[in-house]
This record gives sequence, C-alpha cells and structure tokens, in this order.
Amino acid sequence: MRKLAVFDLDGTLHHTEHALAPAIARAAKDVTGNEEPPYSLINSLYGEPLEVFCKVLAGSDEPAVCKVFTDRVKFHQAITLPLKGKLYPGVRKMLADLQSMGFDLAVLSNAHTDYIVLVTETLGIRDFFRNLTGRTEEASKTSRLSEMSRNYDFTVMTGDRYHDIQAGLENSFPVIACSYGYGSEEEYQGAISVNHVKEIVPLIKKMVIR
Repeated sequence: MRKLAVFDLDGTLHHTEHALAPAIARAAKDVTGNEEPPYSLINSLYGEPLEVFCKVLAGSDEPAVCKVFTDRVKFHQAITLPLKGKLYPGVRKMLADLQSMGFDLAVLSNAHTDYIVLVTETLGIRDFFRNLTGRTEEASKTSRLSEMSRNYDFTVMTGDRYHDIQAGLENSFPVIACSYGYGSEEEYQGAISVNHVKEIVPLIKKMVIR
C-alpha cells in the first residue's frame, strides 16, 4: 500500500512566529512608515496568502504595493530564519518515524514554493519530503491535495488552519488538526485535534490499521 502524509508548514511543522513575525513586521514598517504591527495580529494571519498579509498590515492589495511588501518580507526572513527559525519540538522524530513506516511525505502550503524550500532547507528537514507544493494562482489547496495524492492508496492531511481541514475533508481524507498552531477550535470541525507533535504518529498508525 502506497501511503502519503501531507503537512501544512507554518503552525504545523514550523513554529512560525519566532522568525517570520519579525520579518513581516519589519516589512510592514518598511512599506507604511508606521510602527511595526503587533505580532498577535501577524500570527492570526498565518495560512493566508501574502496578499492578505499585505492588505491587512500595509493597508493595500494593489499589486505594486504587495510586490514591495513581499520583497521586503523575503529580504528580512532571509536574515531572521537562520537566526531565530524553529521547528515545533519533536518534528524531526515524527517525520523520521513516518518515513520508517513507509510513508512518503509532502508539504502543502498557501505560501510560495520558494518560501517552503527556504524554511525546510534552513531548518534541516528538506530531505524528508518527496514533494513541496506551494500556492498557485490556478489551483485551490483542495485541488492541489487531490493532485498530489492521486497515486496513493492512503493519504492523511495534517495542518492548523481551516484551509488544511477543508482540503482534507473535501478529498475525503482523514485530517489531523494541530491545535498547538494558529487556528481555532471552530476551524477543526471534522478533524481529529492533537495538542503536541508527539501525538501525530500514534494517531496515524491507528488510521492506517482501521
């Protein structure tokens, strides 16, 4: 049986606020000239495309403004990720355990692929993944998950925001909701919630046995 475990990145594997919140805050200040927005506001937006961050934090969704904002985020995160980037405790062991169980691993995110590559390479987990899939203009997270899982007999989706839960459920896959991330209980309807990374492997084992 071919098995695939698909993970969101921010709020699921990557403890995003340590490195990305300061990068986004500095980018917003660069664009607006105002004080940096609070990290609590930034944290509430994880899982959304950068254009949403731009609209909320820089006050505009104009393409030219969003390009400047995105470029400044990339500039700052190239500095903050090596200095402050962190995985949630237990992520490397969890990924290694799933590989030893015969799973292929993938990342599915609403971030762009270059960001996914940067984070996974910087934090030393790139080699675990067969597939890194970022946002595209053409395809929803649901359709991207459907495409990547096409040749597998069993797929499980793990994430912390409603996009992840929706993508899994709309493909009729089991879904694990990471309550330690940036979502809320209201977003987790239809999923099984975990409070810690160490709960993921035992849960997936039970799903496969059923």
